[in-house]
Amino acid sequence: MSEHYKIQIITMKLISLILGVAILAGCASKPTDPALFSRAEAAIKRAVDAGAEEHAPVELRFAMERLQFAQQVASEREDYELAGWRAQEAELNAELAYVKTQAELARAEEDTALRAVEQVQEDIRVEFGEEGLE
Repeated sequence: MSEHYKIQIITMKLISLILGVAILAGCASKPTDPALFSRAEAAIKRAVDAGAEEHAPVELRFAMERLQFAQQVASEREDYELAGWRAQEAELNAELAYVKTQAELARAEEDTALRAVEQVQEDIRVEFGEEGLE
């Protein structure tokens, strides 16, 4: 085997190795977009501020747990794809907690308004009798 031929083989092996490393590096997970964590944190804060601890505690707790898990997976295991999915899940659960809280608060306001209407109707009955309501 000529010296030139040996150099060509070594060069081809080296190029193959470099290409293989480059391909593997390209397939490696990229760090999770920090915006995913920020959006989840903001959604959780919004839910807490709205009163989700009282009105949607299960959904809020799930959102907080998912975010914590996402952060842990990203930092300890460097599983950025899973971390991204869990951060999005946390955001969605926080939004659910917020919406459920808003619905509960709206229901409470509706009940208060209905009781006020009933009280006014009762006051009219007392003052004017049944014909006062017609």
